[in-house]
Amino acid sequence: MPQFAIWQFFHLIALFYWVGGLVFLGFYLLPRWVRLEHTPQAWQLLQQAIQAFSFGGILAALLLLLSGYAMVGSIGGFGHLGVAVWIMVVLGTIAALGAFHLAFAPMKRLRRALNEQDWAAAKKALRGYGLFARFLAALALVLTFVGVLGVYL
Repeated sequence: MPQFAIWQFFHLIALFYWVGGLVFLGFYLLPRWVRLEHTPQAWQLLQQAIQAFSFGGILAALLLLLSGYAMVGSIGGFGHLGVAVWIMVVLGTIAALGAFHLAFAPMKRLRRALNEQDWAAAKKALRGYGLFARFLAALALVLTFVGVLGVYL
């Protein structure tokens, strides 16, 4: 089996996990969550779930970076890339770095708000997390489109 196909398999697995989670959290769960009243225990459970997703997101981002750059290497390096694939490499790197930001900055604000039982600040932290998750999901959609174009251009 060609090396490129193996890396592409891992790249797609990580992409499915990351984008699926971003879409679910950013577009479905978090916008509805902040409109409802919850017990402190429910907030703690949500924080634990988001923290687990964020940890998985870090692993997915690392795998996306590793597999993406490995695929570039398997086709001969950066000198052999077309414009569409160059765009995908740059935007993909930015998106992967966004995963690290998402795992740390909004989580820190949410954890602080929950420790202080400041529910308004917790809702604000969740809104920020959801907004950035939606941004990263939209960026992933653009990346997918550019990736498809890269096959044909």
